[in-house]
Amino acid sequence: MGMTENEESIYERVARLEDEIATLRSEMDVLKGTMRNKIIRYEHKLIKQGTDIESIVD
Repeated sequence: MGMTENEESIYERVARLEDEIATLRSEMDVLKGTMRNKIIRYEHKLIKQGTDIESIVD
C-alpha cells in the first residue's frame, strides 16, 4: 500500500509536531515572563504601601 500525495509520513508528522511544540514552548516563555513582571510590579506596590511581604519571585 503506497501513500497518496495527501498523506504524510510518520516522520513528517513528528517533525510538524516538534515544530508546534517548540512554538508553544516559546509562547509559554513569553507568558511566564509577563506573569513574572506582573507579580514583581504587584509586590513592589505592596512594599511601597508598607506591607511586609516575602517575594514569590526568585
